[in-house]
Amino acid sequence: MNSWVLILFAMTTGAVVPFQLIFNGQLGAVTKNVFTASLFVFLIGSVVLTVILLLSRPEVPRLNDLVAAPFTAWFGGFIAAGYIISIVFITPRLGVGLTTGFILVGQVVAALLLDHYGAFGNAQHTLNIGRFIGFAFMVTGIGFIKYF
Repeated sequence: MNSWVLILFAMTTGAVVPFQLIFNGQLGAVTKNVFTASLFVFLIGSVVLTVILLLSRPEVPRLNDLVAAPFTAWFGGFIAAGYIISIVFITPRLGVGLTTGFILVGQVVAALLLDHYGAFGNAQHTLNIGRFIGFAFMVTGIGFIKYF
C-alpha cells in the first residue's frame, strides 16, 4: 500500500480523536461517572466490532496461537480502558484542544523512547537532534494553545 495512503489514513484517524474526546465527555456528563461512561464506550465498541467480525468472517485464531502470544500483547485492553477513563475525566476540565495536545505530547515522548531503544521488537530509530527539535516545536505549540 502506498505510504501516502497510510499517512492520510493515520491523519484521518488522528482527526477523529478530538471528536471522541467530546463525545466521551458528554457521556461522562450524562452518566455522572467516568467508569460508567467508559464501560458504555467499550460496550458500543464491542457491538460494532462484533458486527464487523460477523460480516467479514475472518479466520478464527487457534487457541495455541493465542496462548503463544507475548504476555505484553494483552496489555492493549488495559491501556485502552485507562485512556477512555482519562479522557472522560480530563476533557471537560482542560478542554478538547489542551487534552488532545497533552495526549499527543505523551504519545510522542513514549514513541521516541520506544523507537530509540527498539523496544518490544520494533525497529530502532535513534533519538537525534532533528527528532528532538521536532518534539520541542510540538511542545512549544501546545504552550501557545494553552496560553493564547
